[in-house]
Amino acid sequence: MKNLRESRESLHEKTSHGKKTFPYIVYHARIPEWLLCFPLHWHDEFELILVAFGQGIFTVNGRKYLCEKDDIILIPSGAIHSMEQHQDDNVEYFNILFSFSLLEENPDSHCSRQFFSRISENVILKEYHLKKDTPLNSQILPLVKDLVAHRAQKYSGYELMIKARLFEILHIIINQNLNEDRNKNHNERERINTDRLKKILSYTAEHFSERITIEDAASVCSVSPSRFMSIFRAQTGMSYIQYLNDYRLEASTELLTSTSFSVTEIAIKNGFENISYFIRAFRKKFGCTPLEYRSTAKSK
Repeated sequence: MKNLRESRESLHEKTSHGKKTFPYIVYHARIPEWLLCFPLHWHDEFELILVAFGQGIFTVNGRKYLCEKDDIILIPSGAIHSMEQHQDDNVEYFNILFSFSLLEENPDSHCSRQFFSRISENVILKEYHLKKDTPLNSQILPLVKDLVAHRAQKYSGYELMIKARLFEILHIIINQNLNEDRNKNHNERERINTDRLKKILSYTAEHFSERITIEDAASVCSVSPSRFMSIFRAQTGMSYIQYLNDYRLEASTELLTSTSFSVTEIAIKNGFENISYFIRAFRKKFGCTPLEYRSTAKSK
């Protein structure tokens, strides 16, 4: 399974977004037209998501949000998040990712210590989902749309406009959300549980083709099985077994489209011991059998 693992994108995105000298970029995505979903992952950059069309499910640190056109999602550095289809709806969105080093190169500066570090550590943000027509959304939306509209322009001074918009967006967010009375104990528990979740997600990516029990997963997180199941469901909105099976099914589609392995071989290589169960689970998730999926992919 080494080649398959190498072909799958890391759950912790360590590649730079944008240029090293200007860590900022805007991505454009459509689900399920361009990709079926974007599974749980995290990165070091702060992220702003603007929904441009349709409806989709966006998950941030275990909280699921049904988002629609002109909604904005705020994703702090290191937050575990995902994007997926809602029922049969399509969703189109833009991701704006940037590093705080773009705005302040000195980590010991007043802005870095007083504001940027606190946003990164999720001390300031009280809400991730900014619904359309809410006060905070109404203030930020024109600025975010401006960044999206100029995402492809390469003219002198463009970089200054980007930084000006980002500063203004963060200023609005900080003024709206600054709350010195926020429960520090709650923040610490959330951080610990997020760190535990990152451990098991990374472990799953490395060992998904092997037999993994709840006891194994709990051991990785250094908690009891019952505590582990509670934490995982609270952070992701699903059971660990469901996540593991979904991960294995997603991995199986890669072998179906890139190799000539039989369905039985693919099931075994992805950790499924029962072939009939694999086929049933595959049909339930993708609406077709593995062979039908392979045939459709080849015709495309």
